[in-house]
Amino acid sequence: MIKNILGIVPGLQATSLVIHNIPKKFPMKPSKKMSMKKQTKGIVKRGVMTLLGIGLIKPTAKMISDL
Repeated sequence: MIKNILGIVPGLQATSLVIHNIPKKFPMKPSKKMSMKKQTKGIVKRGVMTLLGIGLIKPTAKMISDL
């Protein structure tokens, strides 16, 4: 029973990562208020966060499956 409950954790982590990486302030087209440098920095930051997040979700799922 506990393993079934813990099996939900990687899905919740992935959902949280997606929600965090799709902010309200992320414009689809460049705005005049935000410089290109800031936009690029934000995109790179989100990309790195996504790659690290995925890398951390995989070991969590493996640990849960090994229980």
